[in-house]
Formats: sequence, structure tokens, C-alpha cells
Amino acid sequence: MEKLRAKLLAFPAADINTFSKGKKRLQKVFHRDRVEYVDKDPEILVFLSGGSERLALQSVRENGFYLLMASSTDNSWAAATEVKAWMNQNRVSSLLVDFTTFRAVEMVEYLYAVKKGINQLKGQRFGLVGEVSDWLVNSNIDPFIIKTKLGIEQVDIPWSKVDIDAVHEVAPEFMAFFKNDNAKGLHETGKVYEALSRLVHDYTLNAITVECFSLVTSRKTTACLGLSKLSMDGIPAGCEGDTCSLLGMMLTKELFGIVPWIANVTHVNSNRILFSHCTIPANLLVDFELDTHFESGKGLAIKGKLKADEVTILRLDHTLSKLFVGTGKIIEEPYQKMGCRTQLAVSVSPDVVDYFVNAPLGNHHLIIPGNLTLGFDIASRILRMERV
Repeated sequence: MEKLRAKLLAFPAADINTFSKGKKRLQKVFHRDRVEYVDKDPEILVFLSGGSERLALQSVRENGFYLLMASSTDNSWAAATEVKAWMNQNRVSSLLVDFTTFRAVEMVEYLYAVKKGINQLKGQRFGLVGEVSDWLVNSNIDPFIIKTKLGIEQVDIPWSKVDIDAVHEVAPEFMAFFKNDNAKGLHETGKVYEALSRLVHDYTLNAITVECFSLVTSRKTTACLGLSKLSMDGIPAGCEGDTCSLLGMMLTKELFGIVPWIANVTHVNSNRILFSHCTIPANLLVDFELDTHFESGKGLAIKGKLKADEVTILRLDHTLSKLFVGTGKIIEEPYQKMGCRTQLAVSVSPDVVDYFVNAPLGNHHLIIPGNLTLGFDIASRILRMERV
């Protein structure tokens, strides 16, 4: 990937020593393999002194995102504050940070990862097997918007093109990983995994989402384990034909190397949210067991415990113009029989509760181990998505 481009700014009469000292102070912030100093088209503006405001504006372009960096010396923070105010007034996205702090190092690392990940999405393809499930009335994105906004192509694949009966052998590692007393049932769901894996190969797909309930109805088996294994293989795999969630999964994978869990919002109260679903990438779990699919009581599904203390909650909207990011702490609760098999209770702040009660972008949300809010904040600014 190309390096990030940083420009040093000081008052017009500043001598060469001002810039030499500035570069020395920035050695711990800018890794030489990731950042280069430039005069034109920067994305990082480093204020070394006051009087540099006009020079900064000469480098700003409409619809760009800029990381503004300053310190407490030589009125550099004052200059950055003035430019930040101008950017806010003129709808230019930016973040301001003190370059003497660890937060600055963190921001540069995230900016590099985010730009690299967004670039890697361009030219990718995902398959929609079947249709978007009928009840997902706010989770289908126009393929033109997907292509225009993210550079990703949607490939529509009817179930008639999926020949599960042609599968006779299931990979031994699949059978060994999901070992279960119901060998016949495990073999049947393994055939689904093999058929979906062939689609990924034959259609040159980077991700896949499946209208899974028609499979449950027609064959009395599920895609839950297959979707889990594909996600573990590095192929984001979603269910119910939900393109909003799948694109969030693809974005998360490219930004941070994690394929997240797609989950239902099962219940919300004053300070906690319960999430649940019958499939999850099993590598996100401490341990797991197999059960039947909750809604149908058929096939096999995954019941497990997430391997995390804190999680990031993510959701894209159906126009790719908005993005929700929140965090929560995992809490222990008794297992609820009237819910999907893998369940997670999360303690959240009042503003997160308010979002889920009053302004949710949809039902399915993505659960990601750890706190990645800063990375997603930067991604939303670069993609020009409103963070809600």
C-alpha cells in the first residue's frame, strides 16, 4: 500500500531548523514504512507553530478527510484549532490530536489500516444465494450503491445453481472440528458447506450471504455450521441474505482481520442488550456445542460463549450513508431457551440504549471482540458515512 502523506506546517518565515526539530519529535509517531513527508496532497497536517493556518488551507480539498496534529508548544494547537473550526464550518471531515501522546500513534496506525482495508475492498465480489429474506425489510442495499460506494460487486445466485446432492465427500477437518453424535446430520450440513465453498471458487467470491430458511424448509438441514466454517476460512459468510450485515463483515475483515458475528437484537432494557443467533465464527468462541436450529428445531446450530470482555457493535444502513458504532461490556446471564442458540448479554451506556430503542438501523448487528470504535470512526469519515 502507498504510504500516508504528511505535511509539516509552520509560520511562513520559519527556518529549516523548525522542520528538522519537528521531524525529530515525530519519529515515534510516524513509522518510516507507513508515512512520508510531502508538500502536495497530504492527508495528515502537522502544525509546528502558529501562523500556519493559511498554509494549511491551501492543502485542503473538498470531501477529504484530514488528521490534524499539533502540540502545546509554539501556538501550534491554536493554529490547529482555527483550522479545525474552518473545516467543521465547511463540512471537511477531520480529527485533531496531540502528536506527543500515544493517541496520535494509535490514530496513525488506524488511519493506515483503514485506508489499506478500504482499498482492498475495491474489486471484491460477494454472492447472494437466493433472495434477501422477506422479513428483512430494511437490510437490502441496491447493488449500484454497493458498487459506487465500496467498489464491491454483488453476484446473484439462485438456489437452483447450488447442487448439494452432487456433494458426496465432506472435508475431514470439517467433520473433526464439529464432531457430534448426530453423524448423519453433521454430514448433511457438511455437504452444504462444501456446496457453498464450490460457489466461492466457481464464482470467484470474496464473501457470501445465504437465504438460509428455504434450505431448512426444503432439506431439513441448516447452513449454520457451513457459514461458521467459511468465516473461519476467511470468507465472510452471512445468513438470511442480509447484504447490510455482509458488507459490514467484509469491511471489518479488511480493516482489522476479524470476521464478526451477525446477531439478532433479542431484547433491550435500561442498561443491557441481549444478542443471539444460531451461527457464529467458532474461532470467536471459548468453547461451543451443537444444538438444533432455534426457529425450526431442525438441523444443527452453534451454541457457544464469546471469547471477549468488551465488544464493538456495528451496523451499516441500507443506503451506505450511515453507520452505527457502539461498545459494551459482556455480562453473565442465565441462558434463555426461547432464543437463538449462541447468546450474549452486553452492558451498554444510555446513548447506546437510546439508539437501539429509538433509532436502530435494522435488526441484525455485528459483534466484534475488542474496542475498535476509533478505527470505525476514521472509516466512516473516509467513506463519508454519518456515524449515528
